Amino acid sequence: MEFLDNCELEDIMKMDMDEDAQASFLEKFKESQLIMPVEYTPNMFEGAENAKEGDIFEPEGQVGFNIIYLTDDEGKNAVPLFTSHEMMERAGVDSSAYVLFMSDLAELMKQAGDKYSSIAINPFTDSNVNMGMGMFLSLFRDNSQMAETLSEVLKIIEERSTEIGQDMAFMIHSDENFMKDLAEDGVFRSPMPLNLNSDPHFNEDLKYTSILLFDGSKKLLYLGREFPGDFDTIVAPETEFEFVEDLDEFTSVWKCGAQPFFQ
Repeated sequence: MEFLDNCELEDIMKMDMDEDAQASFLEKFKESQLIMPVEYTPNMFEGAENAKEGDIFEPEGQVGFNIIYLTDDEGKNAVPLFTSHEMMERAGVDSSAYVLFMSDLAELMKQAGDKYSSIAINPFTDSNVNMGMGMFLSLFRDNSQMAETLSEVLKIIEERSTEIGQDMAFMIHSDENFMKDLAEDGVFRSPMPLNLNSDPHFNEDLKYTSILLFDGSKKLLYLGREFPGDFDTIVAPETEFEFVEDLDEFTSVWKCGAQPFFQ
C-alpha cells in the first residue's frame, strides 16, 4: 500500500481558516496526492491473479472506475477525498481507493462537465474542508492563458458596455454571502468582472440572494446569444456596490455606485 504523507496538510486543516491559513492550505492542497473512494469495473484486474513478475496482461473490454460520490439534500454531487487511509476509516468509508495527484483530478473533472459541484476533503470527520468545483479547477489554470483571456474580456467590456438608460435590478443567488463577506465599510468591489444573469430565477435554489440596483446612467455589457453560457451580462471590474439593507437573513440589497473602470 502506497504511503502518503499529508500531515502538513492535515495540520493546516485543523487551524482557524483565516486568510493566511487559506493561502497555505491551497498551496499545499494543490500539490498533494489524496485518496478517492472508487468502485472498479469488474474486469479491472482480470488476469492479475495468475501474473508473474514482469508479465504484462491486458483485460478484455473497457476498464476503469466509478467515483463513489456524495449527494446532498439538493441533489448536488461532491467528490470525496481523504488525506490518509486512517481518515478514510475514521469517516466510516469502506471501499476501493484510487490515489491521485490533484492536477490529475482536475483533468478528470474537466471531462465530467457539471456532474460534480464540489470537492469534499475528509468528509464526516472533525477536520473537513469543502471547495466549490469552480474554485478547485481555477487552481490549475495556466496563469499566462488566464491573463491573456482577461485582457481580451476587459477590452470587450471597455468597448461594448453601454448605459442601460433605465433603472434595473439584477439578482445574484450564491452558496456564500460573498458580497457581505468581502465588503469594506459597507462597499463591495469586485476585482474581476462580475457575471450576472438577467433571469431573476437563475440559480434561485442557492442559499443567499443579493439584489443589485442600477440607475439608468450605469454601464453594463449584454452578451446575449453571441457568447452562449450561463451568464448573459457583465459588470466592469472595480464597480462599487453600496449596501442598502437586509430584507431577511439571506437577502441583501445593494446599490451600484461609482464605476472607476470607465473613468
